[in-house]
Amino acid sequence: MKRLAILLCLGMATLWGCQTESLAIRAPYRIRLNAGMPGQQLRVHQPYVIPLELLTDSYYQKYGYELVYYQAAGLGKLSGGSDTARFDVLQKVPVPLTLGGSSWQFTPAATGACQVVLVAQQARGYTLSDTVRMNFQVVP
Repeated sequence: MKRLAILLCLGMATLWGCQTESLAIRAPYRIRLNAGMPGQQLRVHQPYVIPLELLTDSYYQKYGYELVYYQAAGLGKLSGGSDTARFDVLQKVPVPLTLGGSSWQFTPAATGACQVVLVAQQARGYTLSDTVRMNFQVVP
């Protein structure tokens, strides 16, 4: 009887140990967002070009990445696209972003301290996102 109890305990411990594994499929692949700073001091209502470069160390496809724009004070505008077909980027709304280089435009709308936060992520969530914070001083 004692042997049966020991075997039962060992069997339960083995089964319990196997059940703790996670089935979460999230690879440690990272994407990297490099942003060029237009300067530390910007002027109000003057558009500045922000070059972005999206890099990845994974084997995932070339498309399917997104850029999310945040600004704490909300006193500025980010736009993307070409000069002929420019579109405004709303806060917390993902827009398509391709691997490699791209050009974006930021226009500050008020004076004072300004922080722009850009988050690059994959639409399906397989990679870990990357965040870039840019701090500016906006003058009249």
